[in-house]
Order: sequence, then structure tokens, then C-alpha cells
Amino acid sequence: MTEPHGREITAYTADAPRLYAIFKSKGSTEGDNIRCVWIADDVGDAAAKGTKIEEKTITAKGDMEGEFSLSKPTPGWPLGKYHIEIYVNDELATKVNFEIKAAPKSKKEADEEEEESGD
Repeated sequence: MTEPHGREITAYTADAPRLYAIFKSKGSTEGDNIRCVWIADDVGDAAAKGTKIEEKTITAKGDMEGEFSLSKPTPGWPLGKYHIEIYVNDELATKVNFEIKAAPKSKKEADEEEEESGD
């Protein structure tokens, strides 16, 4: 997984506005279908294991670079483990695992928790 500026990441935070899968094809020809499937593997009670979140297909223009993305649901991404599968003409080309972790607490939230705990 990468973000639009090319930094590879395998963990996002629950408040991430968008998830990205950037790819570069090799050996694809014009007209090939490149498909990305987003799957929730272990997200607790938010969804059953192996739930398909979304699927998108684009048509290749020969070897190319491209991106698939997914917008944040309301109120945010369920914490847990996920993966994407990218297919070229129904043949699995790659699978990438990633996680959604809790968003870091703001200074204000951390201070409020400290006050409540009496520390």
C-alpha cells in the first residue's frame, strides 16, 4: 500500500480520509482489466471475516501506473486487519495486507484522560 506521494505504508489510522493502493503493471496490454478488491479480514463485530468492502476495475493502456482508493466511512474505519487483492484479467497479481489502528490522541484528549485518572 502506498499513499499518493509514493511512501509505502501498511498501517492507517481510523481517521484516515482515504486509503490508497498504487500499482505499476508489467506485461499488461491495452484492454487488460486490472481489478482491486478491498477485504476486511478481522474487524471485530464491524463485519464478518473476509467481507468484501469494495471492488473496482480499470482498463489498462499497456504497462501503466495507477491507483485505487477508498473513502473513509462514517464515523471512521473499523480497527483491525485488512487486505487488498489486485487481479489482471481475473488472475491474482498481488495481495497486500494492512491494518487500521486507533488514531493518535490529541493533546486535549490525553490531558482530559490524565485529569480523569487523577494522575
